[in-house]
Amino acid sequence: MIQYIRTRLAIITTLLIIIIIGLIKSFTVLGGDQSLFVVIAQMLDSGKILYKDLFDYKQPGIYLFYLIAGKTFGWGDINIHLFELGYWILFSIILFSLIKKYSLFHAEYFNALLPLFIVAVYYCNAQPLHLTQLEALINFPLFLIVWLLDRAYKTEDRLFVTYLAIGVLIGIVLLCKLVFSPIIFFFLLIHFIFILKSKSLKYIIKPILPLILGFIIPVSIFLSYVFIHQIEDLVLNIYFKIPASVIGLEDQVVVDRLYSSVRWFIKRMMVFLLLAAIGVFLIPKRESHFFSLIISWGAIGLFVILMQKTSWWSYHFQLLYVPIGIFAALGLDFILYHWLPKMQLKTQLAKNFLIVIILPIVFYSQLNTLRQGVVSKNLSKFNGYDYAKNDSANIAKVIKAEDTIFICGNPRMYLFTAHLPELSTNGWILEYYLDYQWEEFYSEFKNKPPTYLFVKNDYDTLIEAKNRKLWELIIGEYAEYEVVENGRWYKRM
Repeated sequence: MIQYIRTRLAIITTLLIIIIIGLIKSFTVLGGDQSLFVVIAQMLDSGKILYKDLFDYKQPGIYLFYLIAGKTFGWGDINIHLFELGYWILFSIILFSLIKKYSLFHAEYFNALLPLFIVAVYYCNAQPLHLTQLEALINFPLFLIVWLLDRAYKTEDRLFVTYLAIGVLIGIVLLCKLVFSPIIFFFLLIHFIFILKSKSLKYIIKPILPLILGFIIPVSIFLSYVFIHQIEDLVLNIYFKIPASVIGLEDQVVVDRLYSSVRWFIKRMMVFLLLAAIGVFLIPKRESHFFSLIISWGAIGLFVILMQKTSWWSYHFQLLYVPIGIFAALGLDFILYHWLPKMQLKTQLAKNFLIVIILPIVFYSQLNTLRQGVVSKNLSKFNGYDYAKNDSANIAKVIKAEDTIFICGNPRMYLFTAHLPELSTNGWILEYYLDYQWEEFYSEFKNKPPTYLFVKNDYDTLIEAKNRKLWELIIGEYAEYEVVENGRWYKRM
């Protein structure tokens, strides 16, 4: 009974910590990427067609997440972040419920503390531009895939339903980002190798049908949408042809960005990486299947991050939080289990008190990052200065309902002016545009010129360099309206 109370107290405390940290982080502004997701979600909500009415490279999963968030909690920054907090609370509860069945830790309370090693670490580390990004959110369905594969390996109970659910989750993950496919491939490869070694060939054939059926369910829903709106050629270009060409944009391969991202991640996660290095050697033999999947997640996940050479943003490393968190918890549990007896503490209360002291030391980097955000003298600057609001403040006062707008810069300005884009060109990612896309941009702009145009700093030289006809059209038909901190506003003459 006492152990039951201790466990419940630990999980309640863990959830309260996550809620408090999550609430603190929820009072930050949305970055450019997140604002773009809100804009596209609002366009979908108003009946616009995905990709056709506003181009973007990403698969539909992230837009649906924001659409559900906006429809349930509202479209504001805090609303979106609160929806995400609910998502992480659900993940924490499920993580605790599933992981405790493995008996991985010497101390039972580590099952309850595990969400701190993943979700609390994510929240503490996350800068405003890192919140509500796909690389973090995808940890939830990836973990469910790992657990269900492990369940299917260990028991034959309701195998068809289990593999069906795995197929559905795989479809969801790939509809979030196709680049995650190597992780899924190695999950299945490792799973079937284990089955082949311990069982017969028929056990490999049996899961194929439910896996395919499950995968088809979310994919067929999306394909139905694609065919109904006749955007199959556009989707093929976005998913396969354009990414292959974008990878070849050598001017967008910024090695310094990779170094910066790696430094950021190592600085924030040094203690956890060291603990995880210990934890890797502590895998229980009976759980070799489960941990082989977790290790492949970390190894192939790192490969997936590095292969995106025109990105290399620091938030991509959030993909690794689950494998690092699980192994770090194993490492710390091992150290405490062998170290506490040497302290010769006579009471459990004394041991608990020592653990309460040790945990903040382990989480020092995360807590220090969180503290800096809370006590910063310039809190708004630290939490994501809302420059888009300042840059669009005057335009928002004068723009009329019948006016149109186009932003070559932060799409957050669409939200402040309450005018969604009328052109399908994505002004947030112009540096990734290919030559034929610049021609399409020019044609679209010429045929449907907006009333107001914003061009952020440096984008004027980019536009002129990539399509001189477009820049001549702009300076010929538009007058400079206002110079703001991060660019210029133009108004059609």
